[in-house]
Amino acid sequence: MKRLGLIAGEGELPAVIVRNAHLKGQEVVVISVSEELDPDVVRLANCIHKIDLSEVPKALEILKKEGINRVAMIGKVWRKEAYRSDVEKTIEGIARSQPDRADTSLLAALIKNLEQAGISVVNQLDYLGDAVPEPGVLGDLNPSLDEWKDILFGFKKAKIISGAGVGQTAIIKNLPVVAVEAAEGTDEAIIRAGRLTQGCIVVKVAWQDQDRRFDIPTVGPGTVEVMVKAAARVLAVEARKTIIVRRKDTLALAGKAGIPIVAVGEVEPFENNDERRGSIR
Repeated sequence: MKRLGLIAGEGELPAVIVRNAHLKGQEVVVISVSEELDPDVVRLANCIHKIDLSEVPKALEILKKEGINRVAMIGKVWRKEAYRSDVEKTIEGIARSQPDRADTSLLAALIKNLEQAGISVVNQLDYLGDAVPEPGVLGDLNPSLDEWKDILFGFKKAKIISGAGVGQTAIIKNLPVVAVEAAEGTDEAIIRAGRLTQGCIVVKVAWQDQDRRFDIPTVGPGTVEVMVKAAARVLAVEARKTIIVRRKDTLALAGKAGIPIVAVGEVEPFENNDERRGSIR
């Protein structure tokens, strides 16, 4: 039987990878870099190794010992952990050839090290199924015309900050940018926006030239819960490049809260007198 390695952080996505790998007839050897590991991963994985974030180079030794030449990387690793002195030292060892220490640069350096050892890193999307939405309105709620205008505006602004390597989320209200995501993460950015005003539009996109092997933007029930607390009113994500964790539960929770969720491919511009609700393609 084929074997897949999985370098796993927190959250439910590692379990999704394990389930879909099993459907493909593959055993999964998990290397956890987080103190918390989803119980389903513990139950479903064929083998689990735990290492500290400062010990990431050990992952290569484990994969070689297990005879694995294909690996996936998924799950939350908190940016604040990177500021520990022992982790900073490890980062410098891994990413010394990178121009900066942005998340994408660190992960690219790790992938380079793995590939130099003959271990390929697979496309996350190959193991995520319908967690990655096609363009369209998801669920039964449609944004209003004014909300669509904010979505279009926010999509453009989010693409600018993602292209600069700052973050993947822009939060908009009536066309001004209320907040953007940086190292604190999406939830904290939403909370920060909610302190300033209610009724914001949350727009989350992929990194520019997104590498589909790692760090694909993710939303889920937790995102909706934070939006409810912050009184945000619409969630827009980039189609085919964003993961919705527990999609059914996420849409049900958003529907109950009256929050439309849309997946944006391309949004057509609106004229001032346009009566349409919006168009995505």
